[in-house]
Amino acid sequence: MSTDASKKTKLGGVFAPTVTAFNSDASLSVEGTRAFVRFLLDQGVDGLTPLGSAGEPVALSTAERMKALEAIVEEVDGRVPIYAGTSDYSTATTIELSQHARSIGCDGLMLMAPYLLRPPKQDVLNHLRRVHEKVGLPIMVYNVPVLTGVEITPEEIQMLAAEGVVNSVKWSHLEISRIQDTRLLCGPDFAIFAGIDITAFSALALGADGWIGGMPMIAPALAVKLCQLLTHDKNLDEARALWLRLLPIIRVEYRAMGTSEASPHWLSVCRESATLRGIPIGLPRAPLSPVDASVREELRELLVGLGQL
Repeated sequence: MSTDASKKTKLGGVFAPTVTAFNSDASLSVEGTRAFVRFLLDQGVDGLTPLGSAGEPVALSTAERMKALEAIVEEVDGRVPIYAGTSDYSTATTIELSQHARSIGCDGLMLMAPYLLRPPKQDVLNHLRRVHEKVGLPIMVYNVPVLTGVEITPEEIQMLAAEGVVNSVKWSHLEISRIQDTRLLCGPDFAIFAGIDITAFSALALGADGWIGGMPMIAPALAVKLCQLLTHDKNLDEARALWLRLLPIIRVEYRAMGTSEASPHWLSVCRESATLRGIPIGLPRAPLSPVDASVREELRELLVGLGQL
């Protein structure tokens, strides 16, 4: 196995996060998790990024994270690439989770900056370097400062890419300039993913290679179609028309972002879309709660209007 992440094949397309299913007693549901993965594969996604944030890793024990990832890898059975979310504040735990991901056949890692204590930037960069050194899998930087409180800049991504530490980035950032700056600095062979749905159209039109977000879980086939229209077909008019059809659900998903109440939560919206489809994922783990009845009905009507129910 090469340890030079920059030599790996460039990624692209729609990489879907996965939700973690729970039983009625809040225990991990392996079968429900696998059922959601089957749905994503049937919808034609190009890859998976399990246990990033949508998989609720912060609500799982290390053993549960490993068990869920094992089930996902078994279900995928090599059909699409898997970049496993193995982030933890602790570098040692991140390495442990990442070595496990490598041992069961994951293709890469998706890592956010260590969160909560907000270590100095050099410590954050060294965290990624140590994981690369100990594990050797390609690393996608999951840049989500709204959750971590830390942003790895395009210039720092360029530096890490030149060192062979990272091969791609998921930009979960409202500032679309991060996409163009990363492309300018890292060149055409570095994979860039739109990581927040509200900017996905602009990011893909600007030259992002793919999309990882909520819509790839809510309506995967339509997300794949939009990505195809913008990255391969270069059909801006048809893509714009599809985007305007998707936008009402995206507005529901992000309605509470940045508000003090923060309801409905974006993840609860994503989970509810699976429940409405009859996928047995159960309720999120506390403290997160499901959406209320009015949001459930609003989401149902929007999915029906899109031909998804």
